[in-house]
Amino acid sequence: MNSILEKVKDLKNIALLKNQLISTAESCTGGLISKYLTDIAGSSNFFESSVVTYSNNSKISLLNVSPKTLSTYGAVSKETVEEMCHGLLKISTATIAVAISGIMGPSSDNTNKKVGSTWVCIMNKHKTKTIFLELSKSRQENREEAAKVAIINLYDFINEL
Repeated sequence: MNSILEKVKDLKNIALLKNQLISTAESCTGGLISKYLTDIAGSSNFFESSVVTYSNNSKISLLNVSPKTLSTYGAVSKETVEEMCHGLLKISTATIAVAISGIMGPSSDNTNKKVGSTWVCIMNKHKTKTIFLELSKSRQENREEAAKVAIINLYDFINEL
């Protein structure tokens, strides 16, 4: 846990330096990314908000994810996390959106996607970074690993701005 808090402190510093404000849209991590981001003092200076959109209905109603995207590609897809980011940037004042959706286990959903399949998207108005993960541990370990990977990639995304 200490290593992730150190990365969040670094993320805070680079976000403040580059005047970036972050919001998250989380499905499979259920708010864990935002929990890590708010574990340090002063997080309100770089973190705006989080929306946990666990169900497809919440992705549609809160983030304006297209029902056609969900029926064509599924909730765990590049297309869905990118639409989640687009929606989040529209409903927040954040400059950077992070979205995540995956299958954490122990069993799969009603698709042919494997347990551990996870998509992460990080987006601002000029740039999009989308990552696919294949996690293979317990549900809790998968959730923690997905959140950590998202934070590390978020740091890299901001650092490259």
